[in-house]
Amino acid sequence: METMMDKTEIHFSSASIERPKVSIIMNCLNCSKYLKEAIDSVYSQTYDDWEIIFWDNASTDNSAEIVKNYDDKLRYFCSDVTVPLGHARNFAIEKARGEYIAFLDCDDAWLPNKMELEMAVFEAYSDVMLVYSNCYIVNSDGNVIKTVFDSPNPRGYIFNELLSNYNFIPLLTAVVNKKVLIESGLFKKEYNTSADYDLFLKVTSKYLADYVDVPLAKYRVHDTNYSMNMDVGIKEELEIMDKWLCNNPELRKEIGYKVKIKKIKKYASLYLYYIIIYLHLPKKLIKFY
Repeated sequence: METMMDKTEIHFSSASIERPKVSIIMNCLNCSKYLKEAIDSVYSQTYDDWEIIFWDNASTDNSAEIVKNYDDKLRYFCSDVTVPLGHARNFAIEKARGEYIAFLDCDDAWLPNKMELEMAVFEAYSDVMLVYSNCYIVNSDGNVIKTVFDSPNPRGYIFNELLSNYNFIPLLTAVVNKKVLIESGLFKKEYNTSADYDLFLKVTSKYLADYVDVPLAKYRVHDTNYSMNMDVGIKEELEIMDKWLCNNPELRKEIGYKVKIKKIKKYASLYLYYIIIYLHLPKKLIKFY
């Protein structure tokens, strides 16, 4: 880890914790508005063998004041400088002591049985290295807008489906074996919005994944979390798809046509995005495929 980022852990209480089974990565950059709700949703879990690795990405709001009200199950680290999100997640993972890694952004929340149901899958199937679930989309007030998935998602070797479709693994629902994450190279620092998709492809290209077909988390949609660079995300996904197909001739034969259809839809979304920007329309009008 770079010297300037190697911050000493700050303890807000004297409580002790043994090495946990799961490390929950929370990255914060001025996230005080919904922060307490997000952290409380972890402390409300029916599964309690966890720690939070809270990486403060040089926030200037009162996030640290909120965090200090929790015990040592929450381990707080503060960066000197703000770095890209994927970079910050990698720093936080380096501090994790758990065998498994989960992710929760500071404006989202988990349902109380989230960890219990997902960790039960790992206990039942030792060859599964990634578990994810359905989730709710909620508005700024926490009211449910809809469920993300209307039908069961792929399970098992899901790589082909993941590459030829949209990223159907919501990061806030995913739990991944830490050794596999490290082996896969963690989050690619060059990607601004597609680092999780890139990482999930690397994991599922070698390992089994499983899916819990009930909503276990709440993804919050609000004015400040609409991407300011939606075109960047589309371009990154196009690059990721090209990389996999160029390096795998057999893959091109197997699903090349499906990926080509997906790319056409992505280019259509990119074209629509530029129209929306040119006409100064709300960015939420864009539809991603």
